[in-house]
Amino acid sequence: MPAAPSRRQLSFADLGTPLDEATLVVVDLETTGTDPTSDAITEIGAVKVRGGEVLGEFRTFVDPERPIPAYIARLTGITDATVRGAPTIAVALPMFLDFAGPAALVAHNARFDIGFLAAHAAALDLGWTRPTVLDTLALARRVFHRDEVRDHRLGTLAAHVGAAVTPDHRALSDARATVDVLHAIIGRLGPTGASTLEDLAAAHRKPSAVQLRTKHLAEHIPAVPGVYRFVDAQGDALYVGTSQNVRARVRTYFTAAEKRRRVLDMLPRAERIDVIECATATEAAVRELRIIAGEQPPANQQGLKPEKAHWLRLGRGTEGLRAARLAREESDGTAQIGPLASHHDAQPLRDLLYDAVLGRGSALSRGALSRGPALRSGEHRESLRRALLEDPREVLDHVAARMRTHVQAGRYEDAERLRALAVTYLRAARRASRLRALAAVPLLIAARPSTAAVLGGRGWELLAVRHGRFSGTTLVPWGTDPLPFARSLAMTGLGETELAAPLCQGYHQEAEILLGWLEAEGVRTVLVEGTWQVPARARFTPEHLSERFARTAPSRAV
Repeated sequence: MPAAPSRRQLSFADLGTPLDEATLVVVDLETTGTDPTSDAITEIGAVKVRGGEVLGEFRTFVDPERPIPAYIARLTGITDATVRGAPTIAVALPMFLDFAGPAALVAHNARFDIGFLAAHAAALDLGWTRPTVLDTLALARRVFHRDEVRDHRLGTLAAHVGAAVTPDHRALSDARATVDVLHAIIGRLGPTGASTLEDLAAAHRKPSAVQLRTKHLAEHIPAVPGVYRFVDAQGDALYVGTSQNVRARVRTYFTAAEKRRRVLDMLPRAERIDVIECATATEAAVRELRIIAGEQPPANQQGLKPEKAHWLRLGRGTEGLRAARLAREESDGTAQIGPLASHHDAQPLRDLLYDAVLGRGSALSRGALSRGPALRSGEHRESLRRALLEDPREVLDHVAARMRTHVQAGRYEDAERLRALAVTYLRAARRASRLRALAAVPLLIAARPSTAAVLGGRGWELLAVRHGRFSGTTLVPWGTDPLPFARSLAMTGLGETELAAPLCQGYHQEAEILLGWLEAEGVRTVLVEGTWQVPARARFTPEHLSERFARTAPSRAV
C-alpha cells in the first residue's frame, strides 16, 4: 500500500493568524440615519492593510434612492447632488465585498458599520457570512484610559496617536484615520500577548469564570486538522466541531470571544476533549456530521436527524403525491423531490403540481396530504413523475400564466408568493436529481488540486465515494502517480455499499458535502464503477424563472 505523505508538525505560528500576516479591511460608512433596517448608505470608504502596509483603497458614493436629510448633509457634506448618478447599494455593496474578500473587517463603533453592511447584504440576498470583526472603539476603551484621552471618539483618538489624516465624517478619510488608531492599539496590546488576529478580536473582553476554570482542557490538544469532541464524565459527546487546526479552534472556546450560551452551559460538564485527526477537510466535515447524527450532542445547535428529512413523494400504484419522512427501507427509488427545508413546503408544492399537471381545480388538489386521493389514470401518474424527475416546463408555464393574472389584477403579493413557490419546487427537484445521480454510482474516485501544507502547497486530494457516502480520502504529492493511491482507496470502505439507499436517503447532508467537492473546479475522475455524470445544471435550476417570468411582473409605480 502506498505510504501517505508524512505530516508536518505545526508550529506556534499555526495556533492563530499572526497579526503581521492578517489582511484587514478598515471600513467606514456614511448613511442617511442610524437605523440599518430603514436608513440607507450614502458612501463607503475602506483601506486594506497587512503588516502595516496599505494594499489598496476603496471608495464609492451610493445613491440612497431617497432624499438625504438636511442635518446629515450639513454634517458630511454629502448632498442629493453629490450622489446623483452614483451606483445603488445593489451595485456598490457587491463591489465592496469583492474588494474585502475574506479579510477581517475593522471599524470604529463596528456595531453601526457592520450592522448596516449586514442588513443591506441580507436585503439583497447576497449570502454574506460575516468575517472576523475588530471594533477599534471597544479596543480603545481598554487601551486608552481617561487619564490619557477625554473620550474615545475617532477624532479624539486620531489626534492622540498622531494620525496622518484628520477624520471629517467622510468615509475614506475616517477609514484612513482608523488605520492609524488601529496600529496604535496593536502597538499597545502586543506586549500583553495579543499576537494573533484571534487574540485581538477578544482583547476587549474577559473570559467567564467557567472558561477560566476549564481552560486546562485545551492544554494538550494537538495542532492538527480534524474533529474535536467535548466529552462528559460518562464518555458522552457534549459538543462536536471541526477545524483545520484543532488546537487553535479549541482554545477559542476558553476566551471571551466565545459567547454562545449552549457552549458556555456545556463547559462545566466537560471532562476532556477528544481529537480525531483527519487527512482532509472533507473527511473532517463528514466525520463531524456522522458523529452529530449518531450521538446527538446536546450543545450542537441542531442535532442532525437525517431520517426525519421531509420529501414530496409520488406513491406506488394509484397513490398520488404525499409528504414523506422515508426510512431507508421504504425508499425504493419512487419519484420524489427534496429534502425540503420544512414540512410546511409540502402541501403548497403538492397543490402546485396537481394544478399545473392535472388542471386547476382538479379534485386531486383537495384532500389530506398524508393520504392523497388515488390517481385516475396511468397518464396522470406519468405526468407527475415527469414533472418531479425530468422536465419542469409544464409547471413553470402554469406558474407564469397565473403570475400574469395576479399582476394584471394588482395582486403583487400573490404573484411573489407563487414565484417563491416555483423556486422551492426547482430547488427541491434539482437537489433530488443531484442526490439520485450520486447514489447510483457504486464507486467513484476523483482527484482535485490541493494546496495542503503537508504536500508543500502542491499536490492532489483523492476522494472515494460509494453510493453517495464517503468511503475514504488521501493526499498525493505532486508528480506522484495517483493510480496506486486510488486503487488503495478502492479497497477501503466496502461496508458503505451495504448502507446504499436511493437518493442517499438518510445521508443526504453527507452526500451534499461530497457533491460540493465533486463539482468544484479542477476535479478529475480517476476510477469509476458504473456511470458517473454530473447532473445537468440546465435542468431544474432557478434560471428557468428568468426565461418565463421576465415580462410577468412589471415595475410598480411608486
